[in-house]
Amino acid sequence: MTVVDGPEKDQVLAQVRGELDAASNPLLQRTLLRALRRAGQLLTIDLSGVTFFGSAGVTALVWLSQHPEAADKHVRVVATSRIVTGPLELTGLLERLDVQGMPGVVPRPGDRRTPPAN
Repeated sequence: MTVVDGPEKDQVLAQVRGELDAASNPLLQRTLLRALRRAGQLLTIDLSGVTFFGSAGVTALVWLSQHPEAADKHVRVVATSRIVTGPLELTGLLERLDVQGMPGVVPRPGDRRTPPAN
């Protein structure tokens, strides 16, 4: 996991790679909270490099979205594979989170998600 300043003003980008399982959950939560605290207005969590997204990954996103420090900030999730979007869809998080980059999704008018890159 890496945390860097993003291209947008007051944005921090947390790039997550590899497997998100129970063993990685404490580190993931600490890293995401540190990134949230560092972000001015926008935290983007890039999950495009994730190869396994288990319940620990889902739990970390729910925990972060409900954290008191997230109240005044926007959290965006980049999910480009069904490895991540499948569990997000099953748990209802696609509707609760700002998820962008989803594969094979044609956005509806007013949809928050961006179309997949060709």
